Amino acid sequence: MLHCGVEEVMVLEKVETVKELGPIGGYILAGEREALKIEGFDYGNSPVEFIKNADQLRKKSVMLTTTNGAKAIQKVNKHGDVIALSLLNLDAVIDFVMKKEYKDIGIICSGTNENVSLEDCFAAGIFVKKFLSNYTDEVEINDGAKIALKLANSKKNEVKNSTHALKLKQLGFKEDLDFCFEMNMFNVVPLAKKGSLVFKKAYLAEL
Repeated sequence: MLHCGVEEVMVLEKVETVKELGPIGGYILAGEREALKIEGFDYGNSPVEFIKNADQLRKKSVMLTTTNGAKAIQKVNKHGDVIALSLLNLDAVIDFVMKKEYKDIGIICSGTNENVSLEDCFAAGIFVKKFLSNYTDEVEINDGAKIALKLANSKKNEVKNSTHALKLKQLGFKEDLDFCFEMNMFNVVPLAKKGSLVFKKAYLAEL
């Protein structure tokens, strides 16, 4: 969404809160439950749909709720800045994190319905692998990061057969699934400052 020109994305956990506060603030409403668009919302959570409707999103503010990610973001945003990472903006995030010289980085995989999600761990592993290859100082990683690192060498076709990926295919979101496995298509880094729940663009050129 930020790549499409959205000014900011506020992420909230509860559908009722978004329905109540969104219209008051003039927000575009976006969100899903069990991968499907929420009734009455403007958009679901399809990146392909956002890109196709970029003209309608530009310079707007969005309120977003998702089944798993929103819950994870609300929990961790209390403790520090949150960056939204995907394969699509992997290198941009690594460059950003290294320039900011963060000393303590937590990689949070939101999972699927409170279960481990293979595609999340795969992306986390690729981040760890690439970060370690670029960082010259000594880095201490925990067991979770070591497990993710092992998964970084998995073949994409294997990961695309994860539980959630198969569900997305069944629901007709194969185009979105394939798109989200592309690497480094965006140079935008979505950043929510500690306690804000609002993601805004942090471009490397602006540092």
